[in-house]
Amino acid sequence: MAAPKPTLFLVPGAWHPNTCFAPITTYLSIAEFPIHLATLPSLNPASPTISATCTADALALRVQLLPLIEAGKDVVVVCHSYGGIPAGGAASGLAKTERAARGEEGGVLGLIYLASFVVPEGVSLVEFLGGQHAPYVQQNQPSPGLCEVSPVIPVLYADVPTPLASTLAASLLPHSLSAFDSAAPAPAWAEPAFAGKIAFLKCLADAALPTFLQDLFISKSGVQWLVTEVEAGHSPWASRPEEVAGIIGGWVEVFAR
Repeated sequence: MAAPKPTLFLVPGAWHPNTCFAPITTYLSIAEFPIHLATLPSLNPASPTISATCTADALALRVQLLPLIEAGKDVVVVCHSYGGIPAGGAASGLAKTERAARGEEGGVLGLIYLASFVVPEGVSLVEFLGGQHAPYVQQNQPSPGLCEVSPVIPVLYADVPTPLASTLAASLLPHSLSAFDSAAPAPAWAEPAFAGKIAFLKCLADAALPTFLQDLFISKSGVQWLVTEVEAGHSPWASRPEEVAGIIGGWVEVFAR
């Protein structure tokens, strides 16, 4: 009997509810991956300047991740865009190899970044990008401490089929500015235990995160990534879900060796 596949812990990016992953979870489910859809408290928070920082997101993700691991499950963290920063923090210290060495079951096998932010500990996303928000980030909208993205479809979904792009755009919610302005936690991808078990999907037609920024994230990290390129915009899980599900499955096999 084949061993169960690891659980995929899917972390959305800014503005996105976790239901956004529906296009790709269809294919991941066909491949028999268990899936956990994570949530970020910085998405449409009641108190955006108090409880919606990057660290708060990382702690919330860890609360969601630990029960899976403590139940003995192997997990692969898959994150998109901003979600890469808190996801890296949430997985810190939870590597499968280190837990196994302590006689503990379960753990994080690896991390997969889908056009995602790779920011070192103690630096905010805005600081990393030179001190300014991206031009499509509409600050203090619809109220102070929150932000929206505009124009939505050209930035996030340019290559997504129109009906799906419209559905996704309608589902977006305001995001906390504090999440972008607060310091990143210590990331799992920098830990030696994850060497050879971190992967980055580079999207060549990304309007939100141009390729030079994706390259900068990878090079500035100081660690080696498994990198695959796709001719896709910023949301490859929606524009090329079957292809990206296959890429994820291939990386999971590498991580599990």
